[in-house]
Parts: sequence; structure tokens; C-alpha cells
Amino acid sequence: MIAIQSKFHTYSVEVIEILEDALSKIVIDNKVFVLVDENVFNLYSHPIESVLKNYPILKLEATEEQKSFERLTPVFVKLLELGFRKDCTLLVIGGGVIQDIGCFISSVLFRGIKWILIPTTLLAQCDSCIGSKSSINIQNYKNQIGTFYPPHQIYLIFSFLKSLPEDEIRSGLGEIIKLNLLSGASDFEKMSENLKKFSSNFISIQNLILDALNIKKVFIEKDEFDKGIRNILNYGHTFGHAYESATNYRIPHGIGVTLGILTATFFSWKLGMVSQEYYNDLMQFLKPYYEPYNQELNPDLLDHILQGIKLDKKNQGGLIVCILTNGVGKMEKVSLPLEPDVKNVMNDFLRIIN
Repeated sequence: MIAIQSKFHTYSVEVIEILEDALSKIVIDNKVFVLVDENVFNLYSHPIESVLKNYPILKLEATEEQKSFERLTPVFVKLLELGFRKDCTLLVIGGGVIQDIGCFISSVLFRGIKWILIPTTLLAQCDSCIGSKSSINIQNYKNQIGTFYPPHQIYLIFSFLKSLPEDEIRSGLGEIIKLNLLSGASDFEKMSENLKKFSSNFISIQNLILDALNIKKVFIEKDEFDKGIRNILNYGHTFGHAYESATNYRIPHGIGVTLGILTATFFSWKLGMVSQEYYNDLMQFLKPYYEPYNQELNPDLLDHILQGIKLDKKNQGGLIVCILTNGVGKMEKVSLPLEPDVKNVMNDFLRIIN
């Protein structure tokens, strides 16, 4: 079990092997309403319905369109129509999109309600399930509305991962790699050994998840509201988010982050913060986790990518704020002008990434 201190409430991450056991535990002392990814429900309808047959269940599409401010009004209204009150608990079952929706609803409905999370993707289990953040889209602006409000309890059920497609796994591994690059050489080497065993040993992915959560725990407990040291968790995200939007989300989030890490390292090399050898070594290490999605990127997308970078909510005073690196475990927040610095270096990167 991992316990996390929050300004809102202390919460914990608990591993449970069987979904029915987690659900049975949750309903003992809670008036439960369920918000679930409809694909997860279809895959696990028997255990969900067998335990939760007497509880309201709302099934949602896990899409960027559903995760919009405009599309959430019917969800709020439905919960209220079904009788949700301040003393009820919202059980959220799904990956990052459903988690964002559930977190946002829980933080503002009745000014804060109890919610419990069962993350079902690797990306959600290894990273986003802790940290308190929700991010909601509004019209064409991605993740510009959000709140801080952690779950009251998180249950990890690793068997969900066995039904995920390969790119969903690689997406989660992108965040795991990022966290270990932030942590330092020792954790990065340990992660690399677990990755070598990953394809043949399912236990290794469990170790990767728990190690990643313990790394992130340190940052969020020191800086829950993202005012200081937690900023470095955005390593790879400034560029990764821009790649997602510029390609109409053909690049999965975690793979976008992996490409973003490579981009940030390229910028670091060009600015003299790391050597070309460091960049080349990291590129070889990351290739299995982003190919062939690098082929989605080319110089023709430069203006679209720059527009995405320009809209990043971390930017300040007309400068692009990104996390660059001086090496493993040595990240630094750097502010750069969009033109000519970011534009020129990004153009160079897009010309070599393929």
C-alpha cells in the first residue's frame, strides 16, 4: 500500500487481485454511483453487474470530445436526477479520460464529494491516478480547465492490463520512463532491468508501476498544487501535447510524451546542456517505445505544432516554458522565445526524427 499526504485528505493506493473483491469492499459502507468507461464495462460486465446490480451505473465514451466542458452538463444532471447527494460516493472505473471527468465532477459537485478510483490503463495506474489533477477541454482548447482534488481511495487491479493493446502499454511505459529519468541514475537502471523482463514476466510491470508511483509521490507531496518542483513532471509534455493536437490525436498520449522527452533532449543538446552522445543514446533507448509514430511528424506540421506549444498553460510572459535536461535526474525549467529559438530548433528536430 502507498499512502499519500494531501492538503485535502490522506489517500492510499491499494493492490487488489480480483475486481469483484474491490467492488465488494467499496459498497460496504458507501452509497455508490458508478461512472465507468463503456468499453471497460463491456469487457467486465459480469463482475461489475454481479456486485453493482443495485447501484446506478453511468457508462461514458472515453473520448476527448466527452472530456469537454460542454459534454459534462448532461452527466451532472443525470447524477442529480438519479438522486446523488452530498453523502454519496462516486466510483470511477476507467483510464485517464474517465478519471479526469470523475475527478472534475467530484471536485465541484456539492463543492466536493467522496470519490474512489479504479484505474484500468497502464498510464492511469502508473502515473495519473495520484496527484489530484483533473484536466477538461473546452471547445478546441485542450486541458485548459481543471481542478485539484484527489480520490479518497485508489485500487490497482493489474489484471486489467492483460486486455490492453500494445500501444496502450507503450503509452503507459512512456510515463514510467519519464518518471525514472527524473528520479536519477539508480532508479533509471533499475527500471531498465525491469523493462528487459517485461515481455516475459508480468510481475515486472507491477514493479514498474509501484516504483513509478513512489517516485511521483515525492514530488506531489512536496508541491501538490504544481507551483514549484512538481513542474519538472512536465518533462516531455510541452512537446508531447503539441504533437497530439497537431496530429488530431493519432499519437497516443504516453507515446507523445516519449517523443516529447526526445524533443526536450534534442533542445537540451542544441542549447549545450547535454552532449550529442547523450541525445543519441537516449534516442536508441526510446525508439521501441515511440516507433512508428515518429512518422506522423514532419516539417509540414511545424505551424500546427508551434500553435500547440504556444497554448501550453505553463507559458508565461510570452515565453515558452519547458522542462529540459542536464542529464538523468537533472531537469531544469527553461523559458525560450517562440521565435526564433523554439521555431528553429523544432524545425531541425522534425527534419531528423524520421
